[in-house]
Amino acid sequence: MEQSKRDLNDMAVFAEIVTSNGISVAADRLGLPKSNVSRRLARLERHLGVRLLERNTRSNRLTSIGQGYADYCRRMVEEAEAADNYIFNSLDTPSGELRISASVLVGQQVIAPALPDYIEQYPNVTVSLSLTNQRVNLIEDGFDLAFRIGKNEDSGLISQALNIFKMRLYASPKYLEERGTLSSPNDLTDHSCLVMTDMGQPESWQLSNGTDNVNLKIEPAAALNDFTVLKKLALKGAGIALLPEYAVYQELENKTLQCVFIDWYGPVTELTAIYPSRRGATSKLRAFVECVKDYLAQNS
Repeated sequence: MEQSKRDLNDMAVFAEIVTSNGISVAADRLGLPKSNVSRRLARLERHLGVRLLERNTRSNRLTSIGQGYADYCRRMVEEAEAADNYIFNSLDTPSGELRISASVLVGQQVIAPALPDYIEQYPNVTVSLSLTNQRVNLIEDGFDLAFRIGKNEDSGLISQALNIFKMRLYASPKYLEERGTLSSPNDLTDHSCLVMTDMGQPESWQLSNGTDNVNLKIEPAAALNDFTVLKKLALKGAGIALLPEYAVYQELENKTLQCVFIDWYGPVTELTAIYPSRRGATSKLRAFVECVKDYLAQNS
């Protein structure tokens, strides 16, 4: 046997020759020149060191060893097609595990509420959700999908913008009843302000109404590095908090928080879905992103 490198495509061509009962018909079915098919058959025979097909100008006939080898080649082609179908079905039918990463606040306020509908629609998918405020490496840490606030800074990842959110000022009805409503941002200097220390300038709030901008110096009643705790303080009536809109959907609905200014808002943020590659965007991933988009559309 000639110790040349095996070309599996030559085996597939041979399987087609046998199925088609001839080189000419096989060439037509494969969309290849007849000379190319003949050349591949000859190369395969050289590699094996045996004659697979007795051929002359009038007919072709499988040798006995060629008949046995053809069975293996046909099974190889069938297995290759089955492997392709496995991938195609995986892309079309959501199934398997979906590993998701999100920040604690986004996970609690956006991802978790979208989960029940997804689980009901796609029972063959197992969702693994990891909430952390640390930036994860999707590839090294084995995540299929991440949800992040802000633009994607990694050019090696695919990002899909889901929604734009404004930071707004919120307080409990109890607090506003006791301390009075505000008519302009300047009134904030007379109120208890709850601030995030991770937002760059915890002792100032930059607000805009789309036309005018104000930069307010404030004396925080409390400074924290966690939005969840910040919201809890606002709910308890401890003061006015600057929170992202997506963090207060439920509280606005049940009226435990209310927006202090309809027209004035703070920084604008963007929620993005991030995944390693477009080829990695399986049906289960795409379906989950759509589920999150539906939830945001219903609540924004």
